[in-house]
Amino acid sequence: LVCGPGNNGGDGLVAARHLFHFSFQPTVVYPKRSTKPHFINLVQQLNDLNIPILDEIPATAATDNDDDGDDNKNHYDIIVDAIFGFSFRGTAPREPFATAITQMITMQTKQNSLLVSVDVPSSWNVDGGDMTEGLKFQPDVLVSLTAPKLSAKKFTGRHFVGGRFLPPGLAEKYGIRMPPYPGVSQVMELS
Repeated sequence: LVCGPGNNGGDGLVAARHLFHFSFQPTVVYPKRSTKPHFINLVQQLNDLNIPILDEIPATAATDNDDDGDDNKNHYDIIVDAIFGFSFRGTAPREPFATAITQMITMQTKQNSLLVSVDVPSSWNVDGGDMTEGLKFQPDVLVSLTAPKLSAKKFTGRHFVGGRFLPPGLAEKYGIRMPPYPGVSQVMELS
């Protein structure tokens, strides 16, 4: 899970904890750590579970070959993009995130790692979609939290919405139609 310093990164830190409790072996890449107490506490929870937290994606993970013969050592089946959310502005991500995004694209294209973005793909404008010139950051899966953002209209992969977090009064106030979650499910795939 590649996490940024804001709320989207916090979602990634929480997801890592949940994945651990579901018997997965997450690794967190957290290049620019927040100094806010809430985020420090989230990191401490990961430390308590011995979840690895790295400052950058290992260089060998973002290549298409593995010279040491261990094919699984630096291969990630799934990469979770939790760098930027709906607050991203501009046409080019700044460092260290530009490198992390480029590395995620390389892992997706060269290693066939599944790229999953949380809420809004990093480097996308929340309303306009992919605003970068030449980067072409196109995740395979988008997990919209609470409700899809306008940029999701330009997304072409598998799309899920998760969370029954929006009170009915607030949904009505902003004209948001919540999906018909089946039973007690917290997630639903959109077509």
